[in-house]
Amino acid sequence: MTRRKPRIRFQIQPTVSHYREPLVRRLRESSRFAYDLVGRFKNSEAQAADAILSASEDTLQAVEPTGTATAGLLWWEKGQVAAVWCGDHEAYVLEGRVYTVSAWVAGAVGKLRGRRVLLWGHGWKRPEGGLKRKLRLGFYRLVDGLMVYGDQARELGISYGVPQEKIRVVYNSLYSGKQLPETSVRGSKPGERPVLIYSSRLTSRHRLDLLAEALRDWPEAQKPLVVVVGEGSERPRLEGVFDQAGVDAEFLGAVYDFDRLKALYSGADLALSIGGAGLNVIQALGFGVPVLAEAGHRDSSPEIEAVVESETGRYYEAGSATSLREVLLELLASPEELQQMGARGLQLIRRRYTAEAHAEAIENALEHFLQQNPA
Repeated sequence: MTRRKPRIRFQIQPTVSHYREPLVRRLRESSRFAYDLVGRFKNSEAQAADAILSASEDTLQAVEPTGTATAGLLWWEKGQVAAVWCGDHEAYVLEGRVYTVSAWVAGAVGKLRGRRVLLWGHGWKRPEGGLKRKLRLGFYRLVDGLMVYGDQARELGISYGVPQEKIRVVYNSLYSGKQLPETSVRGSKPGERPVLIYSSRLTSRHRLDLLAEALRDWPEAQKPLVVVVGEGSERPRLEGVFDQAGVDAEFLGAVYDFDRLKALYSGADLALSIGGAGLNVIQALGFGVPVLAEAGHRDSSPEIEAVVESETGRYYEAGSATSLREVLLELLASPEELQQMGARGLQLIRRRYTAEAHAEAIENALEHFLQQNPA
């Protein structure tokens, strides 16, 4: 007799976007759980120019859309509370956003009704204190478990008093392992100008002004080309900033085609994460390109942990164009070191940050929490 797979109501977060497609496919193919997938289809809080591309129609059809009512930072996601109240699933995985009121109520309903409610999200991106820490801890006390993106979030949670068995690290993902190159083959050839690549939305939170300043008056014989992949409300202003600084930069706009992205990264020596880091780090390392990232930026997501100093990339001093310039000079003078860091970065992504590894970590966490009694 075939054993019935546990049913999980699983909310894709933050949205059902193009970069969640590999994970959604892997969850739908699961031999361990039966998922009822729900999620927001649009990044409703963003300006039109800064919005994230949605997933394909095939993927969207596999996910039940979630309506969201907003009042400033406060959200109410429709259907969450009713689903937990009805209790048709072994577990309910919600987006772990502390300002989502419906998630608080769903957690409380779970306690009342004996349902297993879990949260999936960043957890702590940085140390917290005072009222904000108390608010988050109160939120997490309502649920049975947390699935967080990074090791630091787990360490901070435990240090704040969250039982260690209540937190599991699942990391994050962008691509399937099948999409990634087997080895790191990239970079300019001897005598060619170096190529720096930056990939992120061009918003007020992701300012590239610092890079233009760091590259100003660069020695002409070693002048790098900057390839900027991304669209956003800041693009027109940034194009002017780079032009005035005399920096050769190609602003390509948003690029979603995988083969084109692969070709762009294969010609790059180094990827840059200016300001807050996120999935741009996973993208670069997944193509075997090392990352130079800003140290200690408060907007960086847990993916920044994939940049291991002198192993998969380097860090420069936060907000310092001088430090950025100095580290760039060091790295571009050491092509062999760049190649080695890129290879180690690709290995790390394959172990931890592919859709397959991500789904495996989620399912291991689900099995762990299903063995626990609901809080």
